[in-house]
Amino acid sequence: MSMYVPTPKRPRRSIKLDRVNPADFNKMSMVYSCEQCSHYDPEKDVCTIGYWPELHKQKAQLQRFYTHSHMAFCRFMEID
Repeated sequence: MSMYVPTPKRPRRSIKLDRVNPADFNKMSMVYSCEQCSHYDPEKDVCTIGYWPELHKQKAQLQRFYTHSHMAFCRFMEID
C-alpha cells in the first residue's frame, strides 16, 4: 500500500499592492510599471527576477489604480 505524498507547490512571486493617493500620483512622476524597469525584457515579455509582467504592465496598473486606488510597486525596480 503506497501512501500519497503531495508535492509542495512552488511559491508564486507576487508584488504587494500599495494604496496610492490620487493627488500624489498626479503630482509625482511615479515609476510603477514593468515597461519602466530594466529587469523587464520586452522582446521575451518576461521579468528577469521572475515576476508576472502581465499583472504589472502599465495598462493593468492604471486600471487597478483607477478602480481601487492601489498599485503594485516592485521593490526591486531599477529605473532606466
